Amino acid sequence: MDTEIELKYLVLGDNISAVITNLLNQQQFTFSQKIKHLSNCYFDTPDLQLRKADIGLRVRKNADGDIEQTIKTAGTVIGGLHQRPEYNIALQDEVPDLSLFDSSIWPAQIHVESLQQQLTPLFNTDFTRTAWLITCADNSQIELAFDQGEICSSQKADTICEIELELVSGNTAALFSLAQNLMTALALRPGTQSKAARGYGLVFGHTEAHISSANSVLPLHSSMSVQQSFNKGFAECLAQLQQLVSQFVDDQTLTLLKEISDSLAMARHGLWLYKDYLSREKAESIRLKIKDILTELAWVETAKQIKQLTTKKGNYRKKIEYSESLLATLKNEKHQLQDFDQVLLLLHGEQFNLLQLEMLELILSGDSGATATCSNDNVDGQTLLMDLAPSWLAINLDNIKQSIPVNKTLTAQDYIDNHTLIIHSLLTGNWFGDLYDVDQRMDFRGPWLDIHFGIDELETLFLLKEHLQGSSEEMPKKLIYWLDDKVENLLCALEHCRKAALNLSPYWLK
Repeated sequence: MDTEIELKYLVLGDNISAVITNLLNQQQFTFSQKIKHLSNCYFDTPDLQLRKADIGLRVRKNADGDIEQTIKTAGTVIGGLHQRPEYNIALQDEVPDLSLFDSSIWPAQIHVESLQQQLTPLFNTDFTRTAWLITCADNSQIELAFDQGEICSSQKADTICEIELELVSGNTAALFSLAQNLMTALALRPGTQSKAARGYGLVFGHTEAHISSANSVLPLHSSMSVQQSFNKGFAECLAQLQQLVSQFVDDQTLTLLKEISDSLAMARHGLWLYKDYLSREKAESIRLKIKDILTELAWVETAKQIKQLTTKKGNYRKKIEYSESLLATLKNEKHQLQDFDQVLLLLHGEQFNLLQLEMLELILSGDSGATATCSNDNVDGQTLLMDLAPSWLAINLDNIKQSIPVNKTLTAQDYIDNHTLIIHSLLTGNWFGDLYDVDQRMDFRGPWLDIHFGIDELETLFLLKEHLQGSSEEMPKKLIYWLDDKVENLLCALEHCRKAALNLSPYWLK
């Protein structure tokens, strides 16, 4: 048995092999190179017994006629790093023979003889592999493979254009270092799905579920230590981020781009929550990279607001049509802001890839960073999450109560000024909400979400007000009256909601 440890990236562009070879020469790596064509057929039963057991079965044939069957069993995928046990056995023909595998690899529920009789081919992968066996400065060996071809089922096909970096021997650090080098020369994004997973998706039409940051909670549980909870939560943030990027590449919308921004914000919030339990240097490097990406995406919120104002089915379009020049100005501004081609370059670029690689390294290091500055003398990686989560939740609520106390009447600008504070409190709930009863959590969280979305709408109305005040033309009075009335009504609703929310008993105290 071998356990693969590999980084996988989907790659864009032409002449990839030449670019890689040139980079390796420039960096003075020692390497050998070979090219081969590989044909693979993946098998399962009609009721997908192998897939349900998280097992992949393929038969591979190369250009020399060598045939090999491979079983890959359950492993882990974090941020494009794949680790799976792999079993390989030579065959005489292209029909799998499960009896040749050691019986110990099979889960108890699998009856091998029955499984053998039910096997049927599902899909094929055919690709040309250019492989470089690289010796690094520390004598670690890495196989870098560039695969180009396609996945085919009976009626559908999907392109393969990806690179894999597999650690043959030596240190994982060498794997990450080589990946960083590649990021300087290639347009990449982490590949979180294996060829087998993509093939199953092709055959059965599987699509990933939409992620909503407002309702997303991280899968933490009360028995975790602080360090375990960070590793689990941060890994989930990275997985959600990469899933959203994958969805955006396939379906470029402002909504998905806003979710990507929100996902980055949740990861950054985790760094703030756990700052006393992490390596300060590593956390700060990631935080700054997230800040840079969010700065690049800062226009998304404005573009989304303009879309809400101008869409034909929106709540505001009929009112804005009172002024044709205003409508034209808003549409033109949205067009100037929205550049999805530039976003795709960003999402495949060095800056964004380095961020994800550093996030992955922090998760894998499990480094508690013995730099805790709080008063608890026993703070270490074994401190229980439940010893700290309630206080973290309470701190956010106390900050809100101090800034917008229940007995204070707020203006629309007050709500906008305190929006970030409310978002931070909601993000803390995203991190720790799964530790508590879901109904009690949502009863408490619901009014705060209403306030959050209400302030979103208020900011949209203020954007419209800015354009009205900045226009050189005289705006229709009924549009101005409508806008003032709309802001006033929304403010009344927010005040009612805020007072109700501040009088609720927190779910973490029940």
